[in-house]
Amino acid sequence: MAASQNNDPEKSLKKIMTLYGAALFLGLAISIFAHHIEDISGFLTFLVPAAVLYFFVLFAYFKKGIFRKIAYGIMAVIGLISLFMIFYLEITGGH
Repeated sequence: MAASQNNDPEKSLKKIMTLYGAALFLGLAISIFAHHIEDISGFLTFLVPAAVLYFFVLFAYFKKGIFRKIAYGIMAVIGLISLFMIFYLEITGGH
């Protein structure tokens, strides 16, 4: 008799997103050495807060109630800032 498996799609998605985040940010950290990045402190100033924010939003999204609303709010703010930056960089002539 086959053992019944508890296939919870939400747990599977959380595991996949956690592994994705770990691979993403570890890969970016390794790129410091692979691409001989000169400004390591500047790169880490971006990388560490981005990783903390990613995993906080991931944690908040999979909680019920107010945490999920916080996750949606953070994602909306990031989306709006991204849209703003498109026009800002076009008006100011780039980066």
